[in-house]
Amino acid sequence: MKTFRNLLIGFVIGVVVGGGAMLIAFPFLFPPPVVNESVSQIEGVVERQSIYTGAFREDAPGQDFAHWAKGRISVHDAAGDEAWIQLESDFEASTGPNYWVYLNSQSAIDDESDFLADEQRVRLAKLKSFSGSQIYTTSKLDLMNKQAVTIWCESFDQYIGSADFEEPAPESIDASG
Repeated sequence: MKTFRNLLIGFVIGVVVGGGAMLIAFPFLFPPPVVNESVSQIEGVVERQSIYTGAFREDAPGQDFAHWAKGRISVHDAAGDEAWIQLESDFEASTGPNYWVYLNSQSAIDDESDFLADEQRVRLAKLKSFSGSQIYTTSKLDLMNKQAVTIWCESFDQYIGSADFEEPAPESIDASG
């Protein structure tokens, strides 16, 4: 009976450790394909002027060899109350599990403590790919008074990268459509 109990305990520990290892290893072994989305590809939409631009800071203190993002972003005005956040074609991020795209009400998000201190942040969507151009829809209301886009690892509460909006100031968005 003691042998059976030890085998059962070993099996349970093996499943838990193996499952955890797979959670970490899966994105490295099977990364999502490179995305190549464009605002001009959205049906019925002509190419629109960017209302903001920005770039991920590659020298942020919260980044290291395993947690980083680089490339440019742009924000496009859309019809009605929508806006599009576009990670440009030069976007790249380190590989990892469960990355999400956020809008931040503060600029200069450089590490985990800056990110967590921003209580007005808005979670947009799960990151589609670790590289390539990708578009995320948001409302103009959510975009109002936001200063940056941040990539955040939900599984390990890790800062990946952040890009501040450049002029014009985000307060100038007309949320009425």
